[in-house]
Amino acid sequence: MREKLRRLKYEYDSEARLLGLPLISISVGIGARPAKGFFALGNISKGVISVGIVAMGGFSLGLISLGLLAIGCLGAGFIVFSGISAGIIAVGGLAIGIFSLGGIAVGAAAVGGVALGGQVAFGGFAAAPVAMGIITKADAAVSIIDIGQALSGQKEQFQTLIYETLPNIWKPFADWVTMLI
Repeated sequence: MREKLRRLKYEYDSEARLLGLPLISISVGIGARPAKGFFALGNISKGVISVGIVAMGGFSLGLISLGLLAIGCLGAGFIVFSGISAGIIAVGGLAIGIFSLGGIAVGAAAVGGVALGGQVAFGGFAAAPVAMGIITKADAAVSIIDIGQALSGQKEQFQTLIYETLPNIWKPFADWVTMLI
């Protein structure tokens, strides 16, 4: 039985190389099977394009993903789309980032069901110095009745309120939140 389990593996490294790495590296099977190459597919993969249970690289797709663009169940990186995400731009069920969008969004500019923003927030419950939502906790706020029915006039009112309350705000923070309304 153990011998059969040991045979459940596949490994391949292409002879073609790019920057010293195999162009394609595949290592899958029972146990920790690392793959390292330009394109890596493995239980644990490292590459410019990386796919695996644990994936690390420029573009990473995996259960646990780390990379410039990371997609997975748990992810961290520059732009992250995952159930639980942490990054500069984080999108997910729980999103923690500078620009965050999610069920629970925490960041400088946050949009979500529960949005906790360091500067601005929009959501069902929005807490920030400037916030827009059904329930708000803010120094300056715009209240709405229904998230799906935020009127363009309210969007403009919110944008004006942001710049009046936080005159030195970095424009992308205000743009991120108002773009998603």
